[in-house]
Amino acid sequence: MTCETEEAAFQRGLAELLERFDRTVATDAPEPYAGAGVDHPLEHTTRIHLLNALAELLGWQLGLGGNMAEEARLKNGTTAFMDYLGVATETNAPVLLIEAKAWDKPFITPQAKGANTSYNPADLIAQAVEHWRGGGTRTNSPAAADWHDYVEQVGKYVKGLWDVHQHPLPRAVITSGQWLVVFTKPMATFINAWPASAEDIKIFRKPDFRTGALELYSLLSKASLCVETPYYIRATQVRNYTTPEAVVDCFHALHVSYEASGSPVFIRRPRILVYPALVLQRNDGALLTVLERSDPLELSYQRGIDDLELALEPHFGEVAAAAEALLTRTGEQLGLELQPSALDDFPGYPINTNVDRVKSKSLIKRHAIEPDVWVLITGQATHFLKPAPDVACGYHRWSACHAAGEAIGTTAVSMPQIARPRSFFTDDQPHHCAHQGLKDRREGRCQIPLIDERLCCKSCLFAPVCWPGAQQTPLPCGTT
Repeated sequence: MTCETEEAAFQRGLAELLERFDRTVATDAPEPYAGAGVDHPLEHTTRIHLLNALAELLGWQLGLGGNMAEEARLKNGTTAFMDYLGVATETNAPVLLIEAKAWDKPFITPQAKGANTSYNPADLIAQAVEHWRGGGTRTNSPAAADWHDYVEQVGKYVKGLWDVHQHPLPRAVITSGQWLVVFTKPMATFINAWPASAEDIKIFRKPDFRTGALELYSLLSKASLCVETPYYIRATQVRNYTTPEAVVDCFHALHVSYEASGSPVFIRRPRILVYPALVLQRNDGALLTVLERSDPLELSYQRGIDDLELALEPHFGEVAAAAEALLTRTGEQLGLELQPSALDDFPGYPINTNVDRVKSKSLIKRHAIEPDVWVLITGQATHFLKPAPDVACGYHRWSACHAAGEAIGTTAVSMPQIARPRSFFTDDQPHHCAHQGLKDRREGRCQIPLIDERLCCKSCLFAPVCWPGAQQTPLPCGTT
């Protein structure tokens, strides 16, 4: 669907939505039940029947897995809940805040009785913001007391998102459904500029929603606020998303798919498929994943090679060859000789602070829908695994860990498992770790626990990122 078509669809959808909603608030609207009567919608009703639908028309997805959260929590001294918070999928950064008010909440008016009724609403809102920023109270605000509260509420959200998380919010809205105020530059209005400018405040009244539909779309739609790249592009598509001059860096990567293999009648085993990928960093910070349809390369020890420290070499060779071919094809499309950079140079994907408690950088991009599909940055290397651990260590064996009082669980992992634990490699294999103390310490810092939560850190490319600097010293690896 083209941008023009999306805008036209929004115009039609908005007109139909307003018509449906108007019928529910008309004096002759059907009663909720016999004898209940018809009253003004409450804030919750306005949100459910009007604002939720409006957000979806603007391209936002509500609910589980969506990009617009409801009652999003913000901790800044006290805990507050933002009615709607739209985020950019790639960065998870907030881009749109909507604060909802009840349908019958009046539009802004001056505080003083008998004040001039010819005031400019945008000017009055700007004055109310200045009053709040200057430490003024609701009793002497130039605007009605409720509007001082609205300004303070949104201002604290904008400031909190910046102070706590360093998120510069691009757009903020206050609306009752009958009126809608857009702060087009909330950082300037509530934090940076002085005085606040009425030029950065756009006002829409309900009778103007239809005629102002295109402007509303340009201000609040996901398409306008989130210029996002696809999950992946083909090498022949790179010129559609960047120019050679805009490419500032590139990194080898892997597209990884984790599967439960085998009949459900029996115990299912993990199967890991990898596809070489390339990530280009654009000069605006965007990360483009280049990936081409190809046969998957299955991660496994090569049968017939008794020395397991050599048994992954055939797999590594296949991956490296495919990765170099993709690098060459992509470079040819751009007219560049691409040279992948090291992991240290990768800027990192967004970190989930609830899960990634001690990570300094995330090298993993999760698929938005599929739970066991990722892109893993490998930098100058072409695989996240090493052929063998960096040090000789006895803690690949559960029995050695048990003897040291550090065994995980009551028995060894004798077969690959998809859960409890998720372990692809097994006891006594060089890529397996059975040490409880190490398992405890890696929680929250491991990049790939959903691939193998018992992977030996010394056999993983990401070890220097997970265990930076002096944090490597106390590890038990190689002490037995």
